[in-house]
Amino acid sequence: MSKQYVRVGGWRIDLDQVPAAIKIFNDALDKAEALVRQADRTLRVEAMGKDDVSVGLAAAVNKRHLDGAGCTAWAAESLRDELQKAAEQLQSANRHYRRVENASRRSLDGTG
Repeated sequence: MSKQYVRVGGWRIDLDQVPAAIKIFNDALDKAEALVRQADRTLRVEAMGKDDVSVGLAAAVNKRHLDGAGCTAWAAESLRDELQKAAEQLQSANRHYRRVENASRRSLDGTG
């Protein structure tokens, strides 16, 4: 019998390994969530003085790290979102294949 796989994003995962993959993705998701929560607090720069150069530099650094697509905070959020999607797809595939397996088992046993 040939191996069965589930595809999630660019990954091809052996069905037998889906529960372990779910744990790996959920662990990574937890770390990404923490990173997103820390991003604003740890990346925000306060101006060292009230002069235009200090204020302008702080604004430029904050914009680069905290504002819009491509910034550091956006990258962390995108990572979190992609990990969430992958974990959900794996959980859905796992539920689907369990239902199919149970239905097949009942059919073979004559109970379904």
